[in-house]
Amino acid sequence: MEKKTVTFVAKMDEFLQSVVSQCHELGISQDFHIEGRRVDQLPYRPIAEGSLVVLSTKSIYEQVEPYLPQDSRAIVAKRMLPYHNLREMLEIPRGVKVLLVSDTAETVDETMRLLIASGMDFELYPYYPGSDYPLDIDIAVTPGEAEHVPPTIRKVVDIGFRVIDLSTWLEIYAHFDNGNFQKVTARTMQSLIYITKQLNNEILHARLLQMYLEGIVNRIEDAVIALDEQEVIRFINQKAIDTLHLHGPGVQGEKAAVCLPEDFMETVRDCDENEEVLVDWAGRTYFFRKMHIVMEGRYLGSLLLFRKAAEIEKMEHDYRLRLYSKGLIAKYSFDEIYGKSQSFQQVIQIAKKIARSNSTVLLLGETGTGKELLAQAIHNASPRKREPFVGVNFAAISESLLESELFGYEEGAFTGARKGGHIGWFELAHKGTIFLDEIGDASGAIQNRLLRVLQERQIMRVGGNKVIPIDIRVIAATNQDLQQMVKEGRFRADLYYRLNILPIHLPPLRKRAEDIPWLVDAFIRRYCVDLRRPPFTLSREALNAMQAYDWPGNIRELENVVEYLAHVVEEEVYAYHLPFLQTAAVVPLEADGLQYECEEVYQAYEKRGFLLEMTAILQELSTAGGGRYALQEQLRERGIDLTTQQLRYRLKMLQQDELIRVGKGRQGSSISSKGEAFLAFCK
Repeated sequence: MEKKTVTFVAKMDEFLQSVVSQCHELGISQDFHIEGRRVDQLPYRPIAEGSLVVLSTKSIYEQVEPYLPQDSRAIVAKRMLPYHNLREMLEIPRGVKVLLVSDTAETVDETMRLLIASGMDFELYPYYPGSDYPLDIDIAVTPGEAEHVPPTIRKVVDIGFRVIDLSTWLEIYAHFDNGNFQKVTARTMQSLIYITKQLNNEILHARLLQMYLEGIVNRIEDAVIALDEQEVIRFINQKAIDTLHLHGPGVQGEKAAVCLPEDFMETVRDCDENEEVLVDWAGRTYFFRKMHIVMEGRYLGSLLLFRKAAEIEKMEHDYRLRLYSKGLIAKYSFDEIYGKSQSFQQVIQIAKKIARSNSTVLLLGETGTGKELLAQAIHNASPRKREPFVGVNFAAISESLLESELFGYEEGAFTGARKGGHIGWFELAHKGTIFLDEIGDASGAIQNRLLRVLQERQIMRVGGNKVIPIDIRVIAATNQDLQQMVKEGRFRADLYYRLNILPIHLPPLRKRAEDIPWLVDAFIRRYCVDLRRPPFTLSREALNAMQAYDWPGNIRELENVVEYLAHVVEEEVYAYHLPFLQTAAVVPLEADGLQYECEEVYQAYEKRGFLLEMTAILQELSTAGGGRYALQEQLRERGIDLTTQQLRYRLKMLQQDELIRVGKGRQGSSISSKGEAFLAFCK
């Protein structure tokens, strides 16, 4: 049986090609002979006799009519959108402005009607060559005519040419009384089922993705609320529900003004976009952020994130504590401070009362009287006992390093600054106690900055541009007469009065001689345990000598003497064993290893920034020994200005490293043979 002919006529080849492709997909080419003609081809490619002519659009009928055979009928094809190409359109947000682009006004109108009928919820604007359009549109949709899209459009969604509607195929089959149309319907349904399966899979995937994202957002620490442009709650996590005391996730889809507290919504509306601010609401302070949600150039609502400021502060504190807590603890309590004399017990009783407050404490006393031990005991008896205890010795660190160590610094603040910056001692002591030892040695610049810290409880890092609030308790200590220093202009009066709120005077050991036997006994027990040796005793003569001695180094010197005795005495200590009654002697050094020892000492001094000062002291002592005051003047002539306490500290280090000998009384200090070897090594 000869196939009947169906001739499709259009202005453009693209339409004819899409029709031929559709005929093959639906099996129509098996039932009919399919031909295609462009309108401009009709004069020299006539339409076959008896064929059914299908026009792409009604507007070309007048051009085609003169070429229709006598026995031919012409119909206008009804068109539909190619649904298998609409997936990208489904990703365009609801209500967004979309430019609909085609070659003619008629084609644009037809496509627009099809899109609206398909439920596409866009704000459509028609466009064809020569027409106007709003310039704020970023997205264009076109049925296979992307070449007509204006160049200002950022995103183009090409859905492909419209295809022949099922009703037109039914009309073609009915015209030729062909009963095979059921086959076309079945194949069309198969195509729709395939598309439906794809959409179902995407819906399931989207649902799983939504559940996954909800699970993530519900586990973050911030409270999260997403509002659309009408202030309808589109998403709210459990943290927000708990914070605002709501009745569960059922508030999603409801108006925020109805579900959320009125004063909270006022805060939301008053907050500017993309700003991070602290707001007071319901008697608490919250860290609040509001960000606009914009997709494809359209405002879709706001995302709110808020959290109690106290939670953020605690998290920051816990981070600091975990990262830097090693070594930032107070080891001693009041139970571990030895002393039974009435004068010292009065000090302990006052310190225990002071420990309960947050006020600044000033510990006054000579070197070695136990100021740091008492500061640790005060911290451990205070409400801050579980927080850091940070000790700073102003005489033990060079002036050039002190500021950056105290206040920290930002990355790039100076040459050699650590990448990422550095947290200073004040920040490390946040929530805890900072112990400012030898405060009398602080320079004028450091005094200025300390005053601001005590007044404002804020610091600024070196090279930084923002203040950092800190919550600390300050305990300061000095062996100098601060009042006299204020009179001489060497210490700020306002800083002195900020420090001298709760003063405690620690008596020197020579004024509590009755404590010496008890202290000696305690130190003997400690060092005998450490050395795993039997305990030893003191003869009456040795104990009397100890009580008669002046103890310029106070308890620290007494402890050093007991430690020495624990190493050299067998069972009983006699007066001649006591090192402060012996003539100072120099232990000879072995030639082998001297180079290594000098190198170790050199590196240690260089690391602490003391090398220049130490070599200058040794050079002065190598020419003429003498006391501290003469040495201090000689150093000033060299341009090295050290306080008495700083010089005493450095001399002690040199003595410990066996570079100098320290005589009694007015004998002063002199360089040792090892010190001379060290100077030669430095050269």
